[in-house]
Amino acid sequence: MKVTVNQVTCIASENCGATAPNVFSNPDENDGFVELLDANPPVSEWDATRLAAALCPSASIHIEDGS
Repeated sequence: MKVTVNQVTCIASENCGATAPNVFSNPDENDGFVELLDANPPVSEWDATRLAAALCPSASIHIEDGS
């Protein structure tokens, strides 16, 4: 899995950091805007990462699934 984030379209909903904190920054640390911590998360983080992408209201999280 490869994760990318579009910083321009991020609306700081804070869903990603709450859903997958090992992959995305805690939103409060970056004025609410996402910071990608792990562009290639381990398998153990895939479900949370997919959920974070699905919950993103601005569709700013993109996943290339290698599985």
